[in-house]
Amino acid sequence: MSEPQPFVSVCLLTYKRADVLGRSLDSLLAQTHTNFELIINDDKSPDETERIGRDYERRDSRVRYFKNAKNLRYAGNQNAAVDRARSEFVAIVHDGDIYRRDLIECWVKALVTHPTAALVFNSVEVMDLCGRTVVVDRQSYAPLIPGLQLLEEMLQSPGSPIFGIVMLRKSCLQAVGPFDTTLPTLADVDMWMRLLARYDAAYISEPLLKVAAREINHHNRPNNWAVRAEHERIYQLNLARSEGRNCPATAARHRRVARMLWRLRVWSILWCAKELKLKSFLAGLRFCCRGPLTSAGASSGIIKQ
Repeated sequence: MSEPQPFVSVCLLTYKRADVLGRSLDSLLAQTHTNFELIINDDKSPDETERIGRDYERRDSRVRYFKNAKNLRYAGNQNAAVDRARSEFVAIVHDGDIYRRDLIECWVKALVTHPTAALVFNSVEVMDLCGRTVVVDRQSYAPLIPGLQLLEEMLQSPGSPIFGIVMLRKSCLQAVGPFDTTLPTLADVDMWMRLLARYDAAYISEPLLKVAAREINHHNRPNNWAVRAEHERIYQLNLARSEGRNCPATAARHRRVARMLWRLRVWSILWCAKELKLKSFLAGLRFCCRGPLTSAGASSGIIKQ
């Protein structure tokens, strides 16, 4: 006789993507692991999202639709969804993406197999705006990655190997605190770093989902200097959290990260010039003129949200 399936909370974060929401819901409701609740957490979308969410709620008893009373942005919407989750295993998924039928099954198996892991992530297929797969983002990680090892790798890289789509243990998230709402766009990257400082991560090398391309006008673009400032602040915060004392190795570490972030600033300015975004180009110059990251990890170039 087979073991009963663990109960899972699947939190689908959505905002103003009614045209692609259905394909995500259909792929989640077709999962081989069937013992779950599907929380649609709508960040007060102005389109037809509520109508679609209510329709799916009527059609399948596992679906629970919620609409935030006000727009909380990405970080706040994640907190609201997790607060509503009733399971220890919480999957965070996004609108527009397409999920393989065994995604939840594979994620649960990974966390059960690796009890020291706070989260599990996997390789992904990345789609273009036409829905065609253009690249497979696959890492060479072992099935269980020591948390501090992956944290150090993330601190030395301008990008995150962990997309915002994961399954995590709710108790681990509660131990490190909620998603930081002062980082409204990139709080998930900060959260992964905070978790990795205490726990390990599980990894599945198979591409279990297809990630939708961001819209042309999406706010997380190289010319959004508020988001770039948010990105730099994440490194400052997590460098400080991961160090206990001032020493030459610590100073060298900060210098490496500062150089990396400077290169990213320059790349963003060049992107603005190439795309003929004059206002953003000038804003980028002002951002850089406010000062570099210091060896202590602080920057006078932070733009307040």
